[in-house]
Order: sequence, then structure tokens, then C-alpha cells
Amino acid sequence: MINRRLVLGMIAAATTIDASRVAFAKEKEKHHLNGKNLLGENIKKNGKHKIHTTGKKVDVFAEVNNGKVTGVSAAGMQVKKVRSRQKLAETSPGITLASMQLAQADVYYYGYWVYDDFTDTYIWFPADYVIVDSSWVELPA
Repeated sequence: MINRRLVLGMIAAATTIDASRVAFAKEKEKHHLNGKNLLGENIKKNGKHKIHTTGKKVDVFAEVNNGKVTGVSAAGMQVKKVRSRQKLAETSPGITLASMQLAQADVYYYGYWVYDDFTDTYIWFPADYVIVDSSWVELPA
């Protein structure tokens, strides 16, 4: 016969173990960077250019061809092409007054999402720095 105390004790132990897993889970670090500033004058030079180093000391490279970024790579990390209507990396420091902003429905910002199990790094470029085609996907929420 199953004792009520035994059942309640087992439920309490299972709940405690599950709660401890949640408490120790660490949220991924997210970094939004301005690719135009990182690349600088290298946009005029064809080839592979180092633009950033992640927190895990992994170098991030941008491949440039004819004034356009054609790809981003980082050893041991995954890279996806994303776009967003939200401006996530400032192009210039300063304050933009709400009354001065233009309302445009189809303005997209294009970025490369470099990620692994611990970090998410987004490197954003203006539309004229990348080749805009159907391969860009919406940034996950």
C-alpha cells in the first residue's frame, strides 16, 4: 500500500529538482553590433576582413565583394541571415526625437546572426551594404 507521505515527498522532491534546473539555466548573451562601423573602409576592399571577436575568443569575418558584404563566418559558430524592421544597432550616437522620425512601413535592417549555445551576436548592415534577396529571414522574437 502506498503511503500518502511517500507520495507527497516524491512530488516535493521532483518539484525541487525541476526548479533547480530552471534556477541554474543561464540566459544567452545577446549583442547587437553596427556592421558598417566594424567594417569601416574595408567595404571598398574585396576579400575576407576580421570585424569582431566574440566572447569565446572566436574571430568573426566578413566577406566583401564589389562593395557588398556577401557573407559572415566564425569558426565553430552558426551564422544565419536575418532582417528586422526594428533598428537594433545604432548607426550614429545621439537622440532621435519622435516628431522627427519618418513613418516608413517597409524599411528593413539586415544582419548576420552569429550564435552558439551561449551567445547571440547580431551584426547589422545598411541595405546598401548587402545583397537583398529572398534568403533573408525575419528575426525570431
